[in-house]
Amino acid sequence: MKNKIFMLCLLLVISVSSYSQRFYLGDQLSHNTTDFKLLGISSQTGVSTYEYIGAKTDTYFFNRRIGEIVVGFKNGIVVTTIYNLIPESGDVGVPKSTLDMIQGTLPFPLALRGDIYGANIDNMTITLSRTTNPITFNKDRIMFMTSVRNSILRQ
Repeated sequence: MKNKIFMLCLLLVISVSSYSQRFYLGDQLSHNTTDFKLLGISSQTGVSTYEYIGAKTDTYFFNRRIGEIVVGFKNGIVVTTIYNLIPESGDVGVPKSTLDMIQGTLPFPLALRGDIYGANIDNMTITLSRTTNPITFNKDRIMFMTSVRNSILRQ
């Protein structure tokens, strides 16, 4: 009986992990699945950028609905993540609640430069902004991006 419960728990953990769409810098995973659509490859850094088109099991990220997810890979390792969050009607810029939630997860404060909140922590860059551009598929989005520093990607 204990073995059956253990196997059921193991199956649940594996299935939840395999259908998740949370990506973290340094994760090693295969982008050669039907869950990713190639957007382009940087000629300067060799980073392959993909849109995650798989099932979204978590529909909210930092209290906003997830629109699109973009992931950059280099040598099979995640080096960039972009979560395009859908603003609610009445949101102006980056909502304070979202900013506060993200800030609460970081060891250093985000600095505001122009319309972009950002921080460089060790070899990682974090930015948060309200934008409409090709990275957001030309939709109004709250873009949360983490990336390995560009100087490291060029190595």
